[in-house]
Amino acid sequence: MLPRLVDIQSCIRLRQCIYHTKSSGFSTSSVSHAQIPPESPNFIEVPRLVQPKQPFPVQIKGVLPPPRKIFAHQRKGTPPKASPKYLAAVTPEPLQDKTTRSDDEFVRWKARQSEIRRRNLREGLTELRQRKTETDRRNSMMAAANSRIREKLLYAPERKDVRFTNPSVLSTQRSTKHRALPDPTRPARLAAMRQNVADMAAMREETRRNALHALYVNAGDFITTGMQLDNVVDRIFDDNSQFRSDGSEGVNIWNLGCPETVQELLGKVDRRGVQTALDSAEGNEIVTRERMRKISEELTGGKMLEER
Repeated sequence: MLPRLVDIQSCIRLRQCIYHTKSSGFSTSSVSHAQIPPESPNFIEVPRLVQPKQPFPVQIKGVLPPPRKIFAHQRKGTPPKASPKYLAAVTPEPLQDKTTRSDDEFVRWKARQSEIRRRNLREGLTELRQRKTETDRRNSMMAAANSRIREKLLYAPERKDVRFTNPSVLSTQRSTKHRALPDPTRPARLAAMRQNVADMAAMREETRRNALHALYVNAGDFITTGMQLDNVVDRIFDDNSQFRSDGSEGVNIWNLGCPETVQELLGKVDRRGVQTALDSAEGNEIVTRERMRKISEELTGGKMLEER
């Protein structure tokens, strides 16, 4: 009997089956090594840990916008959404039925699309209204249940294990949940705090009154017109008589000499240092005048005009 010819493809399949049978007991992968291409990262088997890795949460980039409140607070005079009146206003029916026109297919298609949009808007608003009503009802039920549980735990009596293990304290000396400790000095403290608040309010009112009076007194020198501004500019920049000294007329403030130092100003107040004949003649007139002005302000209750 002549030997049977063997197909090459059959030999390849037999070889793959033998390899899979030999390697199935040592490999954890269900895919045979012959089916993995060389460019795959699984072509080289790497031993894996028995303990699985900790799954990390997937970081979703971006921020989703808050959902739109479709059924927000209803304005006065407007019909509620999902009502027949509102749906009839936002999805009006066409004046002419163009779905039965046989001359133009495009017009019939647009009419059908319009009808689909109207139907989807009506059904969507109705279903969203039902979903909102159901969600509000469920949330109110959960809130009421949580409130009842909280009230029950808040006003529940003391447990027996806590009461039996507490130290022996008289009931009159133990503070309860719904009664504050006695405070004999409370009325006096409240009266003192009320008086402090009243004093601070009066002080703020007096400060504000003084500020308004000072603003009224000094308002005579405010520049309110263009002519006043021109006069002040001409007097400051063109009038050189204010820079006149014994030696010359002068064109600027430096003709009057160097400005006084801090030590010289303190010497005038303390009456120390080098003094001119004019300073000696004045004596304490400047200090006395300032003190008299402050005393007058205290007596009259308002600001006094300064000498210019």
